[in-house]
Amino acid sequence: MRFLRAPELPLDDPLRPDGSRGRSAEPPGTPWRFLVWLATRRKGLMAAALLTSGIALGGLPVLPFFLTGAVDNGLRRQDWSALTAWSLALVGAGFVAAVAIILSHRLTVYWRMDASYRTLQLATRKVNRLGDELRRQVTTGSVVSVGATDINRIAWAVDSLSPTAGCLIGLIAVGILLFNTSVALGLTIFIGVFIVGVVTGPVLTRLQDRQEAYRERVGDITDRASDIVSGLRVLRGIGGEARFNASYRRDSDALRSAGYKVAGPTAWLNALGEGTPAILLGVVIWIAGRQVASGDLTPGQMVAAFGYTGALMLPVHWLIGCTYRIIEGRVAAGKVCELLAVPERSAETAPLPGPRPGAELHDPESGLTVAGGELLAVASSDSEQVAAVFDRLGGYTASEARLGDVPVTRLDRDELRRRVLVAEHDAYLFAGTVAAAVAARDGHDRVEAAVEAASASDVVEALPRGLDTELDNQARTLSGGQRQRLRLARALAADPETLLLHEPTSAVDSHTEARIVDRLAEARDGRATAVATTSPLWLGRADRVAFVHGGKVVATGSHHDLAAAHPEYRALVTREAE
Repeated sequence: MRFLRAPELPLDDPLRPDGSRGRSAEPPGTPWRFLVWLATRRKGLMAAALLTSGIALGGLPVLPFFLTGAVDNGLRRQDWSALTAWSLALVGAGFVAAVAIILSHRLTVYWRMDASYRTLQLATRKVNRLGDELRRQVTTGSVVSVGATDINRIAWAVDSLSPTAGCLIGLIAVGILLFNTSVALGLTIFIGVFIVGVVTGPVLTRLQDRQEAYRERVGDITDRASDIVSGLRVLRGIGGEARFNASYRRDSDALRSAGYKVAGPTAWLNALGEGTPAILLGVVIWIAGRQVASGDLTPGQMVAAFGYTGALMLPVHWLIGCTYRIIEGRVAAGKVCELLAVPERSAETAPLPGPRPGAELHDPESGLTVAGGELLAVASSDSEQVAAVFDRLGGYTASEARLGDVPVTRLDRDELRRRVLVAEHDAYLFAGTVAAAVAARDGHDRVEAAVEAASASDVVEALPRGLDTELDNQARTLSGGQRQRLRLARALAADPETLLLHEPTSAVDSHTEARIVDRLAEARDGRATAVATTSPLWLGRADRVAFVHGGKVVATGSHHDLAAAHPEYRALVTREAE
């Protein structure tokens, strides 16, 4: 009776049928198949939820059957024992329906929770496997929308399957009972439901299309909001805040328009859900009244027909609402499928052992070499080109880069991350204490030294509790320069064999930058460090400077030698091009 208990969360393996045992299988890549796959992970729970829902909702419209016996066999014949028996039977049936409703609701909630957390774990593990590749292949808005809305809508779509099945059983049961009462009444119900289905089909298709358009707009505006929040200080500094606000307003108007378009089909569905039972009830009463007058039906049968049809109002209303939720879930499942389908690098099945410590790091595509123990400055007019080189050296993109004699792509991923660290100036800062943010995974014993080397001691001292001060995500209460120094401290605390820094001091003033250059050179003495920068402070202190143009290293040497021999380099570092 495992299905009568709540799912044990988190699941050990969201791919397995019950989260802990059984055959594992990858989720399908199409929305409808994904929903079906998700709903059938716990077949016992699914069967129990559908069965109890069928008894609960399918049995409600059947209750008027007992009214027929009470009226015809009890009241008309004045047989009080028969009236008592039929009344008790009605009470018993109502009790069974009430118990079934309680069980159905509980099991359906368990089913919904299982689907919700299973989807959440699949999406989270996918994001973790993608790592730094995530933002190159998926927009921020898409990921945020999946976590904020899509998973919830998928869960409610699975939740709606149970009442949908119960409502359909109720419709069939009423049709059969009315057929037994009168062929004309049975045909009225089935023809009416058929007409509603014909009308609802195109409405549901339109609703799905408009829901998809609305979901795209939600992702777009989430992207826009994320860009504005993350770059608000910069936007204010360059006078771009008004322009981005105007773009956000335009996106908001487009989202509102898409929402209005969703409202049209939704209103039609609501009208069908409310109006169809009332119309059917009127038709059934008219036909039943004529048949009672002609003697073809008894008064009890007419009461039962009224009860059957009146009891259809709730199932039909729920059926329309559940259909709307399932359509929403299908659209949301499509977005989750898109995320799960994002290609990721497969882990090396037979990784090679890493080379000796201090081995040089080389990228054949650009010609850049980071020798062991040196401070290398990489200067380029296009920072994206240098970022691409660093990504290849760090193993984030496929390349022929090598650490010593071993291809980077053949190294064990964990070993590569320990030995080669690519640190971006705008890398994410997670919520928690300052000490935890700087220490990251294994730098707890180097936090204070790293903070000092990054010239971030003044930042920490200004906080209420120093290193124990709690920061929110991205440390938004700090300035851009303060956050950048904390990111640099985190990179230094990791203490990798080779550290690749991308514009580590772009947001600090020249005096602070000078201190950072001196302290970092001292802290990293004897280990390889490459800095992507055009700042003369870094270039003048570096052991060697590599000038990158067009994605290739065109010259190497000291800062002074390159400035004397290469006009393009000189124009770059002295800002003559501006």
